Amino acid sequence: MLATRRLENVQYQMAQLYLGKLRAAEATYRRGHENCEHALAVFDHEWLQIKHWWDWSAAHVQEGEEIARLCQAFSLAGGELLVVRLPPQERLQLLEAGLAAARLLHDEQAEMVHLYLLARTQRRIGPFDRALDTAQQALAIAQQRHDRLYIGKICNVLGGIFFLQSQYEPAQQNYEQALAISQALGEKHEMGLAVGGLGNIAHGQGDFERARRFDEQYLAISEANGQPYNVCMALRNMSMGAAHMGDEDAAVQYAERCVKLCEALGYDQCLVGVLIILGDLAYSRRDFPEAEGYYLRGLEISRQIYHRMNEAFALVQLGRLYRQLGDMPASREHLESALTLSEAIGDSWYSANALLDMTTLFRITGDTPQAFAKFGDGLEIMATIESSAMQGLYLLEAAWLWYEQGQTEQAAQWMGGLEENFSALPYDVYIE
Repeated sequence: MLATRRLENVQYQMAQLYLGKLRAAEATYRRGHENCEHALAVFDHEWLQIKHWWDWSAAHVQEGEEIARLCQAFSLAGGELLVVRLPPQERLQLLEAGLAAARLLHDEQAEMVHLYLLARTQRRIGPFDRALDTAQQALAIAQQRHDRLYIGKICNVLGGIFFLQSQYEPAQQNYEQALAISQALGEKHEMGLAVGGLGNIAHGQGDFERARRFDEQYLAISEANGQPYNVCMALRNMSMGAAHMGDEDAAVQYAERCVKLCEALGYDQCLVGVLIILGDLAYSRRDFPEAEGYYLRGLEISRQIYHRMNEAFALVQLGRLYRQLGDMPASREHLESALTLSEAIGDSWYSANALLDMTTLFRITGDTPQAFAKFGDGLEIMATIESSAMQGLYLLEAAWLWYEQGQTEQAAQWMGGLEENFSALPYDVYIE
């Protein structure tokens, strides 16, 4: 019995030791700038032991208040480091253990923070209704506690959840509320996220000049604040905006800066997004082998880190590429996989993209009934998406469908709607 108690005491002390190392690395990372590289190196060196003792505390959480507090402290300590370093699925498991400990201890503050962190993670892997429910639970506690900092943080998360469902009005409302709160509190990190979110909405709506202004603010805030993973996301958005505005040189420069920084940080989630942008740029200049290389690398990384939205993104782009190359079976396989995945996580944007490309595929191969069926499915989703760019693509495809059936009057009607959306079409649509 005495030996068992001594062993348990040693284990508890070891867990405390590695909790301290995690806290120290997080504190260093939050200082920003050159401190981030050192913090990431320490985290990588110590992670296996940190993870071991974190798991130990989670496994023994029912054995007493001290260990339960230790378990919740681990998931609260990692903060931003875990976002950069851990795949969403692994982060989810650790945070769920911490939430259980917080509830066991009736620690409302810790419960709120865990719910906030869980919602941030869930929005990356879906389904979105679960992420929304978690965020709303966190918001209810924050409002009850009059915690303005976390109300602002959670509004940023809610903005992201609504944006990813193409619900731009509630997304904008939440981002604007987050921005107002973070400005009042002087919270630069949250200000950057809110501005970046507003830029994402402008991109989705096809207002690329407005998006550029938000992206420039996001980059400036992130660089001044010394938070490199926010710099990565801002550079990715700047690259996407430059591409849409026809400035390929600037798009490539921003993308290459982003790739270099993402690789240095090990920030795979953002890396996938910028690899696909580089693939799209190669696609638009008809360098299909280079485009395929970028898309395949993005797909591989997405699967490694279990990021299903990015996986769906890469699958759609590969499906479109293989159609362009004339490999219709491969195109259909990738698009069907993208649609299945998008529907599973409730992602209307990539579902609409996959259905649009499937419509084109069936139209080109002469399967008119399937083309109209997929187009109809896509139109139902489009009713929920506030994107002039996507609407323009659907109008263009509709005009082709009717034209190839000899229905020139109906095609002309669709083309009339297209004229209003033409400037919002993606930069690479013209090569089809």
